[in-house]
Amino acid sequence: MVNKEQVEGKPRIFKKAKVVIDYILTKTMDKPFDRIFKIIGWSIISFCIYYWIYFFIIVKIFEPLLYTTYITSILIGLTLITGLKSTFFNSFTSITFYGFLNVTLFMIPLVDDIFSLIVGPVLHGAIAGFQLFLILHKKAPICTRFLLIGMLFYLTFMSSYDSFHRFNIITGLERLVPTSFTVAYSFYALIFSVVAIYFYKKKYGIIVEN
Repeated sequence: MVNKEQVEGKPRIFKKAKVVIDYILTKTMDKPFDRIFKIIGWSIISFCIYYWIYFFIIVKIFEPLLYTTYITSILIGLTLITGLKSTFFNSFTSITFYGFLNVTLFMIPLVDDIFSLIVGPVLHGAIAGFQLFLILHKKAPICTRFLLIGMLFYLTFMSSYDSFHRFNIITGLERLVPTSFTVAYSFYALIFSVVAIYFYKKKYGIIVEN
């Protein structure tokens, strides 16, 4: 027989989880968290600067500096430094969450050592996780104009500097789908992301309409 306390315990667990989630999504822009955000943000920017120096000056390999992962990492660092208060950085940083979520899932079967785990699912999953946190945050403002500009920026960036073909390679999809499919999928994924972010933020009155 099912214990009555066990049945009643499940709703309590869900209620506690909801309280914790609500706290994270509403209180993490207060002063104590602002300092933590800045420390993490500057740490990310410092690593990105080291990354740039290593590839641009030391080994003179420039392609990694144009990867979407690197650009988004810089945006995340700047977003944290501004304490999630900048509509510009919030909009640009959050827009690719669906893409990073897909990359994370597709990379999991390709893991064969610790290094590939860290630079693959762990890194991209952490980026997707922060982006989702930023989107769901009930006090982090987003600007409609910057969302649209961000969508155009990433479409242009992926078409000109980063590569949809590289996306197929790092996710192991080059054997399954052509690059043209990835281009079309990414286009509609960005549109879906913009629409989803807009309506969620509008629901909580934290969308700037200009």
